[in-house]
Amino acid sequence: MKSLIRRFTCIAALAAATLAPAFAAASPPEPLLWTATHGDTRVHLLGSFHMLKEQDYPMDPRIEQVYADAGRLVFELDPEEMKSPDLASGLMRAARFADGGSLRQVLPEDLRKQLEGFMGEAAVAGSDQFQPWFIALNMAVSMIVQAGFNPALGMDMHFMQRAAADGKATGGLETVADQIRALSGAPMDEQVHGLREALLPLEQQRERFDALYDNWRSGDAEAIERLMVDELMARTPVTAKLINEDRNRLWLPQVEALLKGDEETLVIVGALHLVGDVGLVELLRARGYTVERVTAAN
Repeated sequence: MKSLIRRFTCIAALAAATLAPAFAAASPPEPLLWTATHGDTRVHLLGSFHMLKEQDYPMDPRIEQVYADAGRLVFELDPEEMKSPDLASGLMRAARFADGGSLRQVLPEDLRKQLEGFMGEAAVAGSDQFQPWFIALNMAVSMIVQAGFNPALGMDMHFMQRAAADGKATGGLETVADQIRALSGAPMDEQVHGLREALLPLEQQRERFDALYDNWRSGDAEAIERLMVDELMARTPVTAKLINEDRNRLWLPQVEALLKGDEETLVIVGALHLVGDVGLVELLRARGYTVERVTAAN
């Protein structure tokens, strides 16, 4: 469980060790790419998918161009922080009950029995110290990996490694502690709901994840908003606010500071954080910045 979570970032991969070889796809994904401007300064906003497949590489030429032009790359977490042992140890501390509670105590009987049927009674008993969000997260990662997605091929990891190889400066929009608080801060009723969803039939979960992936590949921001933002808000509003809106608003002043500087920057964050009314694109527009989608015609 620990080794799997060490690789998970935001709601997907937090870290990965190496980038596997990439092979050309029939067509690269349509980029979720926007450019914000302030005077002569440009900040590019790229919507990432944290786990990808070999077929998703190479990237679209528009992405390659903004990468080449950027003097700095900024991610959700600074690449150096992702190498810190605080990442895994902090996540494990946050995952445990701090008030003497236990997993089996907080689960409704039907859900406890369902989880025991899935994991086995001994495994559930051995996981009693962990909160439901952590169990659900592990189950989600396992499902995604089994579907053929690789955290080492995520867009974030791809560009972190390229930036290191090319000597480009990098940075992060939040700390490890910020990200762990967002992942672990949901109220118990929403955590239980998330675990119940993680136990839905595998085919149903795969269908939903494949739809999200297909929408990301096609660059359909509106569909991603419906699948991620709207559905999260409807089912688990506190969780949605913690992992999306609150973090976007935390990041906003830092993106503004980049715009007020004199260096061209590429900001790479999960696609969820760029779409919808509380996405970075609209938050920047509300602050008076010009933000335009980078289309093929550009």
